[in-house]
Amino acid sequence: MKVIKDYPPNYKLLKQSFKVADNVLFCYGHTLYNPSDCYIDPIVMKHEEVHEKQQGDNPEEWWARYLIDPSFRFCEELKAYQTQYREIKRKFKDRNTQAKMLNTLANDLSSANYGNVCSHNEALMSIRDNIKFKI
Repeated sequence: MKVIKDYPPNYKLLKQSFKVADNVLFCYGHTLYNPSDCYIDPIVMKHEEVHEKQQGDNPEEWWARYLIDPSFRFCEELKAYQTQYREIKRKFKDRNTQAKMLNTLANDLSSANYGNVCSHNEALMSIRDNIKFKI
C-alpha cells in the first residue's frame, strides 16, 4: 500500500459525515492517506490493510456505502479492529497490556469518528470475542 501525506479524494464528504480527528488515517483503494504525516505503527497498518482488501479495486463504491450504512461501517471496522487486536495479542503477551490496548480499540470503534455505531461495551466484546456480524 502506498502512503502519502494528503487528504483522500472524499475528504469533504467525510468531514460532513463524521467528527474527523486530526491524526486520522484514510485508506482509499491502494493508497493510505496520512494528512498529519503521523507515525504509522505496524499494528495499525494491519488494520488499514484490511480496508484495502475490503475496498478492492472499487473504493468509490465501498466508501459510498460506508458513509450511509452504519451497519456496514460497523462490520467493516470491526473486521479491521479484530485484525489489529490479534496482532496486539501476538506481539504483547502481558494480559494487562492486551486489556489496555483492547480498551483503546473499543474507545476508537465506539467513537464519533465512526458515527457512534456501537457502545463501548459492544465494541469491546465484539473485538475481543471475534464476533461476526452479517449485514
